[in-house]
Amino acid sequence: MTEEEEAGKQLDDPLRVARLQGIRSYVEDDKYGYLDLAGIYSADPLAETPFVVTGTFIPEEIGGSVTVVNSDRDPEETLARENLNQMLNNFLPGGYKKRWGNFDLWRGAWDHQSKPGHADIGPMFDWADSYPLTELLGDVSDVAYTEPDFDPQAVRVYEPLSVRVTQEDKGNPSYVWIPEKGLPWIGNPPMASEDLSSDPTTNYLWFKHSPEPFDADLADVDSSELIAGFSFDDQREFVRCYYASLLTLYPRNGTRTRTETVRYRNEADDTDAFVASHERSQLLTFELDRDTIRSRIEHALETHPRLKRDLQFALLESNIWKRLFFHEEAIDHVFAIDPLVEHLMGVDYWQREVKDEDLGVFGLPGTRLARNIERLLPDDSSRHLRILGHEDRAVSDVHSTVKENPGPLAELLARSRNDELLMNFAERVFVHSAEHALSTWSNDLTGSGTSFELWYDLKFQEEDSNTARIAVYDPIQGGAGIAKEVHGHLREESPDIESGLAAQARCHSATADRATIDLLASYPDGSLYDIYRNDHEDFLSLVRETIESWIDGKTGYSVDDLVSYVEQRTQSLFETRELAEFYSYVASEYESVEEVVGRVPRVVDLALHLDRHVFTDPSIKTTYDRFANDSGRRDIAELGERLGELTVQCVTACPDCLKTDPGLCLHGTGQQEAQLNRRLLAAVLTQ
Repeated sequence: MTEEEEAGKQLDDPLRVARLQGIRSYVEDDKYGYLDLAGIYSADPLAETPFVVTGTFIPEEIGGSVTVVNSDRDPEETLARENLNQMLNNFLPGGYKKRWGNFDLWRGAWDHQSKPGHADIGPMFDWADSYPLTELLGDVSDVAYTEPDFDPQAVRVYEPLSVRVTQEDKGNPSYVWIPEKGLPWIGNPPMASEDLSSDPTTNYLWFKHSPEPFDADLADVDSSELIAGFSFDDQREFVRCYYASLLTLYPRNGTRTRTETVRYRNEADDTDAFVASHERSQLLTFELDRDTIRSRIEHALETHPRLKRDLQFALLESNIWKRLFFHEEAIDHVFAIDPLVEHLMGVDYWQREVKDEDLGVFGLPGTRLARNIERLLPDDSSRHLRILGHEDRAVSDVHSTVKENPGPLAELLARSRNDELLMNFAERVFVHSAEHALSTWSNDLTGSGTSFELWYDLKFQEEDSNTARIAVYDPIQGGAGIAKEVHGHLREESPDIESGLAAQARCHSATADRATIDLLASYPDGSLYDIYRNDHEDFLSLVRETIESWIDGKTGYSVDDLVSYVEQRTQSLFETRELAEFYSYVASEYESVEEVVGRVPRVVDLALHLDRHVFTDPSIKTTYDRFANDSGRRDIAELGERLGELTVQCVTACPDCLKTDPGLCLHGTGQQEAQLNRRLLAAVLTQ
């Protein structure tokens, strides 16, 4: 043996002994009655985290593993090794979770000694690495990676090595809010606090970024002008950055909820902090030609003016989130956004029907908007928006928001009617929708039942790229072969990709809703009730004819499923002859309302239409009055509930088509539906 070999052996022996000792201690631990490779890797001092056991059946979720430590013990006690993303989604500030031991209550060991609205996460973690945000993202001054504004130069990214948690009293947790700090707490904080009736509802805000450039070597798609090509990465890394907690609070002595945003700092470094996990997996990427996208969107909006108006309201809602909720903090809680949008739609109906103004609400300055809201919220609770249970203007949160923010609202309305801004928004919505469609279509190809992780390049517009990049990847660290299998299908079978993605936009729920409305509208006198009760086969034949007139031979639909959906919907509407006559009559008015508003009618449109409508049938008028007179109270709005049964619920997206688990979608905190559009996706992909 040479001297070099002898020196190498001497160096290697202590390491080998250390590895064997770690593995032996794991095997001999009384707490474990079994042997698994993940446990051995955890005990191995040379194993690198996150542990990837290649070629075995043991799956590890993306993000890798992290040690969880009970910080209440001295010395600290290791509780478990857990998936890092799961721990961050449970224990970053605002999160409380029952887990470990006797299903005890735990929270992250972060501290309230920080700037107001910030939590010090330094005590909660040991760090594996940290670096400036600009080192990860580069120059991102023009890219909206985060919902609240951050100065990228002032942020540092931290990657956890271990997570510290502290045990709380699960029998009497005593959740509170500390106004001075802008933070939740538990127990008895050392300053004034407000009691909460429960723990906050916590949503974590995050984004993903791929540090490495993408390979330009794409496989061509000869059958598509829109898809520039696709590629497969056997190993792609993303960094998921958590940057804030969105908390909904429930005060103990009151009924008014509110939402607060908590950001993170590491006071040891005196810097704002993003907490990061590394996600390594196999990636399937598509690149979409932007010139083709924009040309097709322009044609779609010219061909489908109702789609354009619905997109304008989606843009308005998205901007309300960004401007009034996150930036201006003019809206108290996330649950107040939908009522604000509903009021604006009510004004839109009024402007188009009563004032005969084509621009509707989008043509109003801020002061006139406030006056219109006042008109629709009279002190008399039996009219206008009050019949949907909204408060009178003296106590209306919506009226206060509109009155106190005339300038920002006027700007948002003007931006929504700007064709260039609408085109940019529509392009982002299309790319985001295509990303979701790629996930569900990939699942259809393999039949795996896997929920793919989703990603699209946020920078494609700001960087003026020629293509927009969308991708899906396996939820298993290192990949499980599912994305690779889809890639194999694409290379070997050359399926019609555009048709496959378009089929994901064909929503059975929305189609069944609209077919039900059309079917009832064909019998405005309610005579369909007799057919339904006395000749069910004839009824099913009518249902099938109505459905087939709507889908017109399009693939991606199951006619049998749609027939079943419409049958169930009709059954719920036809409980009695009185209800059948009422719903049939309202359905017959639906189309005229659609003509007035120039978009998919919502409950507020039908309610305002019926409020001004002259009923010629006394029995239907009696039914309407009964529902309307039960409205106007805070605890009930029966007319709204009844009309909601006769509208298309999926206007942009729903779980039956494009909407997915909030934890998978970048916009999942509340904006997901506004940032998706199944009708736009179908209109662009079927040209």
